[in-house]
Amino acid sequence: MTTAPEQADPVPPFRHHLRQALGKDRNPMVRPIDRSRSRALVLAVLGIGLAVLGGTGAAAVDFAVVRHQASVTAATLHQVQAVVLTPARRQSGAGSGGWRYEADAAWAYPAGQRTTGAVPVPGGTAPGSTVGIRVDDTGRSVSPPPGSATVAAKAACLGLFILGGLGVLVVAGLGIRLDVLDRRADLAWQHSWALLEPVWSGRVSRDNRTG
Repeated sequence: MTTAPEQADPVPPFRHHLRQALGKDRNPMVRPIDRSRSRALVLAVLGIGLAVLGGTGAAAVDFAVVRHQASVTAATLHQVQAVVLTPARRQSGAGSGGWRYEADAAWAYPAGQRTTGAVPVPGGTAPGSTVGIRVDDTGRSVSPPPGSATVAAKAACLGLFILGGLGVLVVAGLGIRLDVLDRRADLAWQHSWALLEPVWSGRVSRDNRTG
């Protein structure tokens, strides 16, 4: 009983194109235009890799910078208690797509200086209640700096935007290059066919006999 010879494992597509791009594939059937296609594909893969690194790096830098700025801002703010003066009123949450509540309140900061203004409060907060707010050195109520989750989400969006933009450029460039190579291959095929067709079809011999 004979056994079939074991088949060699197929070469992975990227490795195959990499060998062709570097001229390491000695297959005589490989044409120069095939190597050009492989170079275009390898460069596109490298371009996508650089796009991933660029997007990741931009997201990391943005997260570090914004987080540092938020930490510096938080260090200059002061937590005080404010007395609510009016019932909570519902407001459209700008940029959040939801609702938020605010009420007029009074607080003392710096010491001995009474300040009033609208501050965010939980829904249903009644007058006379106290809420914690953040104020700057002048006593003005300010929004708290963004938390780590918000900063991370915005940094991730930036990274994805850069990755998507660079990825589109790489794919578009690859498509243009492959289209040029396809047209070049088609012209070369037409030229070769014009030379070989008379011989292949036998028209040359018939024309010679006729002559």
